[in-house]
Amino acid sequence: MVQNCIKITTSSLFVLVDISYTGHVLNPERIRLMSPGPEVRSALGIRAGRLPRVPEPTSPLPEAYQGLQPVEVWRHFAALNAIPRPSGREERAREYLLSVAAQAGAPWQADNYGNVVVQVPSAEPESTAPKVALQAHLDMVCDQLPGVVHNWDTDPVRPRRVGDDIYATGTTLGADNGIGASMLLALLTTPGLRHGPLELIFTVEEEIGLKGALALDAGLVAARTLLNLDTESPEELIIGSAGARSFDVSLPLTMVGTEPGLTAYEVTVSGLSGGHSGVQIHEGHANAIKLLASLLAGIRDSAKGLGVAWVDGGSASNAIPRSARATMLVRPDERVSAEAAFARVRATIIGTWSPAEPAIQVTLAPATAPQQCIDPHGTTSLLATIERLPHGVLAWGPDDSGIVQTSCNLARVSVEEGTLNVLLSPRSFLDADLDTLQSEVEQIVRTAAGTVAATEAYPGWPPAFDSPLTALAVEAYEQVYGHPPGVKVIHAGLECGAIMAKLPGTQAISMGPRITSLHTPDEHVNAPSVASTWRLVTTLLEVLGSPVP
Repeated sequence: MVQNCIKITTSSLFVLVDISYTGHVLNPERIRLMSPGPEVRSALGIRAGRLPRVPEPTSPLPEAYQGLQPVEVWRHFAALNAIPRPSGREERAREYLLSVAAQAGAPWQADNYGNVVVQVPSAEPESTAPKVALQAHLDMVCDQLPGVVHNWDTDPVRPRRVGDDIYATGTTLGADNGIGASMLLALLTTPGLRHGPLELIFTVEEEIGLKGALALDAGLVAARTLLNLDTESPEELIIGSAGARSFDVSLPLTMVGTEPGLTAYEVTVSGLSGGHSGVQIHEGHANAIKLLASLLAGIRDSAKGLGVAWVDGGSASNAIPRSARATMLVRPDERVSAEAAFARVRATIIGTWSPAEPAIQVTLAPATAPQQCIDPHGTTSLLATIERLPHGVLAWGPDDSGIVQTSCNLARVSVEEGTLNVLLSPRSFLDADLDTLQSEVEQIVRTAAGTVAATEAYPGWPPAFDSPLTALAVEAYEQVYGHPPGVKVIHAGLECGAIMAKLPGTQAISMGPRITSLHTPDEHVNAPSVASTWRLVTTLLEVLGSPVP
């Protein structure tokens, strides 16, 4: 290993890079710099070309954000709105944060996975306060309304204001967790803040299983106090979260040639509320995949020769499926009975679900018959398996706590190359419940000659109600809001558990503004709650940075 120190002078920036080479490959674990040069760009997978210019504080904000406080948070969020950042493609958002760090003179380090840790010195040069880490993730769930054309590789999110709330226009907003990331960036660009030394942790690929946090290089983080800014209720401080696993179901299907003369239809269930499969799994939202399977099974009761050629539904593991569709094939002598059965089952579904799902749509449209379809036995196995697989709340916490203990989201289904693929995303505070659920799923799938690949998505975060950090956070909350917070655990996955597992002795707490309908195109953030959360964060940082008496 050869260590090189590259010193580059430009007209506007002084760059000092200490890079370690292993052969011809840069090791990003060792990168320390003030601004990323071409070698660093290559190591981090950053595109060639100039870094995007950091918007000046005097640059006009989008109309939706004008007049909102704190200005720096909304300025950075507006910049992130302009940057497509699906999970696994966060490099442009990373470029932006590195530009902000460079202009602030803040050194940073990156690990091999693309996570970045920015060092912020104490506001008081003589401070002896311990370091505090703040953490948010860069990626977002990308979804849009039916009929909305949006390219998530190139198109910006277009914000709009409705009263005190900020929405996107036909797409997800990315307030989860763009507001949290913007608050971290605002700590770099807001003058006059009082705090001790900080470490700002920006993780990647949170929305597809907390992958960035699980891969985080613990050697980049010295702090043992962690503030996570990725929750959605300003009335609460979160001190624990559920763990999760991932069940990938594969069911072999026999594909046969489509008989001549069959009539093809596309059957669609859409317009559902969806939502976050952790924090909203108990709200009784319909699952489009489940409804589609029951619809097809109901039609098949009347049209025995019904065949299925293709099924697709759901989006992300942590999103309740909002839409699903299938191509079904009907014999000429069963067309009338199939269409009548569709109308009958559709009426039952609409009647049952329209109170909770007022925008639900169940449609039948002519389609082009494919060359192949699933054989009758495979169609039976497909529909029965989807019907039997679990979805929703499976167990509640003890003592009428109102907390979901164990749940499962039937998140994704597709038929590809003769295989039914199903993704299940179970969560629980108890490993024993996840073990039991895994056994049940394996038994269901085994009867259809399928397989289950189970992996631990991320560990839980055990709550510590009496930790010193919890007490200080409650004190800061009361200063800001004038009343105590709810101190709770959450049935969603937070990166605290993954990070704390790497940093023994760490105490953590999570907070955030009001974000509603996250992971859906109806996602919106309440602007006044962003201002109050910012006051809470800065107040707590001032308390944590104060000298110990």
